[in-house]
Amino acid sequence: MKTFTMRHDVDCTVDEFWEIIHFGNFNHAMYEDLLGYEYEVIEDDFDSGVRKTHIVPHVDAPKVLVKALGDTVSFEEHGQLHKSDDGSHRYEFNVVPGVFPKKISIAGEMVIEPKGDKAVRVVDFRIGCSIFGIGKIFESFVAKEIQQNYERSAKFTNEYLARKRAEG
Repeated sequence: MKTFTMRHDVDCTVDEFWEIIHFGNFNHAMYEDLLGYEYEVIEDDFDSGVRKTHIVPHVDAPKVLVKALGDTVSFEEHGQLHKSDDGSHRYEFNVVPGVFPKKISIAGEMVIEPKGDKAVRVVDFRIGCSIFGIGKIFESFVAKEIQQNYERSAKFTNEYLARKRAEG
């Protein structure tokens, strides 16, 4: 199991993050425009906090992974936003891969911490793969992809927030 944490400053308050980024159209823009992925919302319920999406990323995986898992990657993200009265919400997610869902696990938790008049997005990840011969390769590859994409999305998030403010 590979675990790591990503932290990024975001140019908004905690409340603005949940309103504009989490429940706005941000994910469509990020997945489709920034990352070039196919992105479909299956369920997104503000009241219950439940979100389910289907995502088809386009990645350049190592040949050993392509051979074992196929050349098309897809997954569903099943998420639950746990709301609190004090605004310190927590989003838990579980990624269900299109292949070997009992042998591959990707999960995590996101919180937004206040930092002055801005905030910090903190995401803890857990990646596991119990497929003989490729487990460590898979975990390392997925961790690297996530880290690179989160770095790109941090900049994109702040640009998106600036555009939304300019639009009024």
